[in-house]
Amino acid sequence: MEKKKKVLMLATTAAMSAQFNRNNILILEEMGYEVHVAGNFRKGNPISDEAVREFYHWTKDHGGRCFQIPSTRKVYDIINNFVALKKVIKLIREENYEFIHCHTPIGSVIGRLAGRKTGTRVLYTAHGLHFFKGAPLINWILYYPVEKFLSRYTDVMILINHEDYNRVLKKFRAKKVVYVPGIGIDTEEFKKHRSNRQKMRESLGLSDKDFMLLSVGELSGRKNHEVIVKAVNELGRPDVKYFIAGKGKGKDNEEEHLKKLIEELGLEDRVSLLGFREDAPDLYAAADAVAFPSNREGLGLAGIEAMAAGLPILTSNINGINDYSINGETGFSYRPNDVSGFAEGIAYLADNPEWSRKVGEENIRRAADYDYHIANEIMRGVYSEVDGEQ
Repeated sequence: MEKKKKVLMLATTAAMSAQFNRNNILILEEMGYEVHVAGNFRKGNPISDEAVREFYHWTKDHGGRCFQIPSTRKVYDIINNFVALKKVIKLIREENYEFIHCHTPIGSVIGRLAGRKTGTRVLYTAHGLHFFKGAPLINWILYYPVEKFLSRYTDVMILINHEDYNRVLKKFRAKKVVYVPGIGIDTEEFKKHRSNRQKMRESLGLSDKDFMLLSVGELSGRKNHEVIVKAVNELGRPDVKYFIAGKGKGKDNEEEHLKKLIEELGLEDRVSLLGFREDAPDLYAAADAVAFPSNREGLGLAGIEAMAAGLPILTSNINGINDYSINGETGFSYRPNDVSGFAEGIAYLADNPEWSRKVGEENIRRAADYDYHIANEIMRGVYSEVDGEQ
């Protein structure tokens, strides 16, 4: 019986593979590969332990295996990440992988060094490089030299936004550079829920005259919900209701900070923290616009999901978001800290429902460029090319 070819999917945490790699695993499975997943299954995961266990069993159900390595997202955690590197090198030698597909900054460092040591080919998907136009100087100092140096040990470098793609193509030394529009979304799924609008609005206590502004994303400093809370306060309109769907996670948990800010500004009747929700498509259906003011995003699925749901978007004008958010066309975009700008944008959308409707309908068309079928087809091509080089 012919031995099955094996691939190692490597990320710092199991959560990264659970959230962003299932489609890749399914594609590799279809191609006849046995997919092994390595990452930290025990610590540092921004998802629940139950979700990590579910992914562990899902991987096994698809003929794969999971391996615990003590990697962490902390750049200065040299000891744990060095131990993780040693474990990965040992794993590669034992399992004889055809290639490694690595993700996350630390995961990519481990994967490329291990690939170099063992002579194994390496693919690397960067889910948004930490250095970009407007990024803090420390990000350029810490991440840029490392990424540029290790690019020489990268057989295929995959980027999910055009700023990263163009920089890597011009400045780095990867053997092949590929653009893919993220992991993609199921655009058809958001169309199905539009009929649920009235029922969901009633459950949220909204009247027909209320303007519902929605944000979907974890309660973290990176997601920057605070700027929209302040914009709602500056606007001073009781008909504007802002809902945030998400929960705080880890050290960057902003939940208590946001609760305190809402209370201090007296916005309890206008700003609501919904916690983690599994009914995001229904929330989009109920909303009139979506705010996505992140300080950093490799791409940002929430903004694209909102467009697929037929909504205008209010976003920050930074790295990956700029790929699809066009000021005055998809809605409005501002500097991440521009409270007054966001307030003006909210007011304009609330006062011009016909313009907002037309923008939302056009956004549905634009979101089609990010359908998961497109991303899957590109990744299938990447994997097939690597497979053919064996």
